[in-house]
Amino acid sequence: MYKMGFVKNVDKTTAAFLSLMTLGLIGLVFLILFGNLSGNLGFASGTQGYNDTEAVITNLTGGATTFFGFANVWFTLLAVVLLIIIIISVIAVVGSFRGGSKFSN
Repeated sequence: MYKMGFVKNVDKTTAAFLSLMTLGLIGLVFLILFGNLSGNLGFASGTQGYNDTEAVITNLTGGATTFFGFANVWFTLLAVVLLIIIIISVIAVVGSFRGGSKFSN
């Protein structure tokens, strides 16, 4: 089947993107297999670069811990909102089967 120019460009872009993703995945696998770069090629202990790196890692870990500490609140609110949406949907469907309601035109 003949492909238009736009479709060919999308196919080429997709192939290039998948190639870059594959290279990135291979790099990630090597990083996991051969260790953390900050331990092998990073800053010497006690230097400013080392202290900055440790501060960033501490901030990221603290942020993730804080988020998951409050996750139960967010999930509870999400469950309540979903329950309200389900109840309104059921009322609308039952009303439309009855022959009309406030929710249907």
